[in-house]
Amino acid sequence: MENQSLNYKNVWIVGDSYIRRGEERARETMGTSLGLDARVQWIGWGGLRWERLLPFIHQSLRGRAAPDVLLIHCGGNDLGNTKSLRLVADMKRDLQDLHWRFPGTKILLSAISQRRRWRTANPGKIDKTRKWVNNVMATFVQSFGGIFIPHPTIKFDNADLFLKDGVHLTPRGNYIFLNSMVHSLKD
Repeated sequence: MENQSLNYKNVWIVGDSYIRRGEERARETMGTSLGLDARVQWIGWGGLRWERLLPFIHQSLRGRAAPDVLLIHCGGNDLGNTKSLRLVADMKRDLQDLHWRFPGTKILLSAISQRRRWRTANPGKIDKTRKWVNNVMATFVQSFGGIFIPHPTIKFDNADLFLKDGVHLTPRGNYIFLNSMVHSLKD
C-alpha cells in the first residue's frame, strides 16, 4: 500500500466487534492510524446492533467535533434478529440523519461480510438477506456522496479467514478486512 495524503485529518472507525478486533490487529501490524496521515479513532463495541449505533455515535461525540470521515461497520449482528426491510429502513434513516447533521463528514459504510456461521438462522437464508441489504445500502450510501466498502475476498468457504466460532476473523482475515478499509480511505 502506498501512503497517499488525505484531504481529511480526523477519521472515526465505529462499529461492532470487527472494529474492536480490527483495532487490535491494526495495532500489531500497521499501527492504529492504518498508515494514514490522519488521526484515527477506533470505537468498537462487541455485539453492537444497528439500533444502538446512532446513540453510540452521539455518546462518543459528546464534547468533540464531528470527524472528517466516519467509517461504519455494523449490521451483521442484526441479520436473523431484525426483519431485513426494517433493518434497511433503519440504516437508511440513521445514515441520512448523520449526513444531515454533519454535512462536512464523509460517510463510509463497510459491507456486512460473509460468515461461516450465523448464530440466529439458516445460513443460506441469512446470506441471501446479507447480499440484498448490502446491495440496497451500497446504492443508498452512494446517493448522498458516501462510499460503500465491499469485502469481496472474505468468503465463508475460506476457513483460514475465520476463527473457530465461524464469525470473527483470524489475523489473516482481519488483515484483508483492514486493507479494504484503508484502500477506501485513500481513494
